[in-house]
Amino acid sequence: MSEIQAPRLREQDLAGKVAVVTGATRGIGRAIALQLASRGCSVLGTCSGPDSLILIDSLAHTVSHLYSEHASPPEVTGIVANIKDADCAQKIVQALEQKFDGHVDILVNNAAHPIRAKIGEIEPHMVSEVMAANVQTPMMIVNEFVKRKMFRTNSRIVNIGSDSARASIPGLPGRSLYITFKSALEGLSRAWADELGANPELDFMKGTTANTVAVGFTETDMVSKMPPPMREAVNKNVLAKQSLGPRAALPEDIADVVGFLCGLDSRWVTGSVVSADGGFVKVV
Repeated sequence: MSEIQAPRLREQDLAGKVAVVTGATRGIGRAIALQLASRGCSVLGTCSGPDSLILIDSLAHTVSHLYSEHASPPEVTGIVANIKDADCAQKIVQALEQKFDGHVDILVNNAAHPIRAKIGEIEPHMVSEVMAANVQTPMMIVNEFVKRKMFRTNSRIVNIGSDSARASIPGLPGRSLYITFKSALEGLSRAWADELGANPELDFMKGTTANTVAVGFTETDMVSKMPPPMREAVNKNVLAKQSLGPRAALPEDIADVVGFLCGLDSRWVTGSVVSADGGFVKVV
């Protein structure tokens, strides 16, 4: 397994910008929030319940330590805004208005609500719940940001997708709901790229891009709870077929790809799916 690098300050190319990262308490979401903050970006991170706010406080402490010798460190703060709740977008909007003058430059739709159910066992309420949390909520967040003119010029939208939307993996049944909403996020990126990037009616956010990062098998809390037979299937049918070798990604591996799409260097990349899976699915 690759070693995790200690948090470090990076080039301050995102200084003065504000990012919203949903599901920022652990795993990929936390790594993304830290990556952006280490470049000078203030971060509003969301979590699903009040018990998780302490994890965002811990992240803020880490960032504060990185900037201990700087006069104006970025602000890292958290709110409870569960993607399963109908008012999630409104809570994020209110927090931005209270803490960051109603502005946002980067939105990372990372939080997910997966439900594993085999064909023949899926109930209508499962479909409704998955789509409401994982598709409707990201749509409404972007809708509110545009309606209220919160996005600024050259803003960045990054959806955290999955290589599962483009690859068949034997030995992992019950993923049709998960694959459905991850595929939908790719479609949203393309739609947003067309509608938001150079729309004369939205000149306040000219140059905005929208992309999806198709994430491969990554070491997270959810993966650590995977039953042994499923982990064996992943080892055989996924990791063994990666171009960069048979290891799971670290959250930091994914965060650096997302970080690229959040910066100025990605200004000519939009409506795209960028694979971050060690070469399992070769799509750029």
